[in-house]
Amino acid sequence: MNVFRFIGSILFKKQKNTQTVSSEMQTAIETWLDLYSYGTLSTDTVSSLRLPSSVASEVSRLVLAESKVQVSDENLNKHMQIFWNHFCDQAQLALALGGMAFKPYVSGDKIAVDLVRADRYVPTSFDSTGAVISAVFMERKAENDRYYTRLESHSFDSSTHTYTVENKAYCSFLEEYLGKQCSLADVTGWEQLKDVQSIANVQKPLFAVFKVSTANHTDLDSPLGTSVYADACELFSQAERQWQRLMWEFEGTELAIDASSALFPRKGKKLAEKLPRAFRRLFRMHDFDPQAKLTDMLQVFSPAIRDTNIYNGFNRILQRIEFSCGLAYGTISDPQVVEKTAEEIKTSKQRSYIQTSRIQQSLQNALEQLLYAMEVYSSLYDLPYSENAELTCSWGDSVLEDTEKIFQQQLQLAQAGYLKPELLLSYYFGCTEEEAKKMMPTQPIYKDPFGGDG
Repeated sequence: MNVFRFIGSILFKKQKNTQTVSSEMQTAIETWLDLYSYGTLSTDTVSSLRLPSSVASEVSRLVLAESKVQVSDENLNKHMQIFWNHFCDQAQLALALGGMAFKPYVSGDKIAVDLVRADRYVPTSFDSTGAVISAVFMERKAENDRYYTRLESHSFDSSTHTYTVENKAYCSFLEEYLGKQCSLADVTGWEQLKDVQSIANVQKPLFAVFKVSTANHTDLDSPLGTSVYADACELFSQAERQWQRLMWEFEGTELAIDASSALFPRKGKKLAEKLPRAFRRLFRMHDFDPQAKLTDMLQVFSPAIRDTNIYNGFNRILQRIEFSCGLAYGTISDPQVVEKTAEEIKTSKQRSYIQTSRIQQSLQNALEQLLYAMEVYSSLYDLPYSENAELTCSWGDSVLEDTEKIFQQQLQLAQAGYLKPELLLSYYFGCTEEEAKKMMPTQPIYKDPFGGDG
């Protein structure tokens, strides 16, 4: 199912516009999704290492490990926290496909948010900064042996500050086709949707797009984000082939004894009894000359294994993948063979820190846009909220710094009397100095660095 073909056949053909997503980007997104789902593009691989999903998982861990997202307004914060927990579960997929759209809507007295994968929506227009301001989102469902598709078009007119949402439904008997247009009332769950709805006095689009902020080598003219492993697709194939060589080396050099079938008792033309299970892999029966010497009829097969060189080559490919994906050496490769000079460790961590920081900033921009959309919907549907609510994002810095090591250093300074205890608590709990003072006991204990009683 190709969302770009579905939407393109309706939208761009009718409006006589050019596709906003190039064929190169469409192919790339499909490739990234296949890699994430199956781990490899090769059809002759029995099992996969699933390296693409491992890379996306590690980047997701670095981005979200110490993240805290808060909204100053209590009601909006409840909506945001529900969304945030859901996004954290889907973050790997967003990073794998180069981004994700956040589309809020009102459900009862709550504001829910649809997380739309990059292969489930098509941007239709951008502003001067490359931000998506109009898009078409797709939803599909099967019902009564038919396939229903809903195309939800969101368009923002910055000159009139008008926001328009248009819904169209289509019905098909085959999953791979869009089919003919039908009524929204024909589909369960879509009856209450309006064909067209316009919202005035809107300053921004009422959806947000998070994109991975790395250089787009797939399409230099595209403002869309790219997968965190976009530059490592071929390296994944190389790693899979090298791993297969390693497995073959273990299998091909497995200890065996080539024995003459004449050495085993027979009953007629068949062996009298089967070998015990433990010996079935060990003995390989052949037809030797019955007159040969016993030493010739029993030959041990035990060649030298060459696993070290093959494994080192495999590990080098993993390190190249780490470099291409902006990860520190030792993230998915063997950390025991990483060069451990201080400068190399620092450079490797900085590479990971820079990429993580850029992704976090892009995510924060999308969250601010999402918060604005939540405020607009809260106002339209008379939901309780406070105007000018502020978003606070805390990401932590453990990517570059060892937080446990820093805490131990500060603890030693506090114990020695060179650091105020409230500053130590402030660092540990991520609170203000005033809040830390309230946590402290009424009789703080200071240690005199010169051995006195304080």
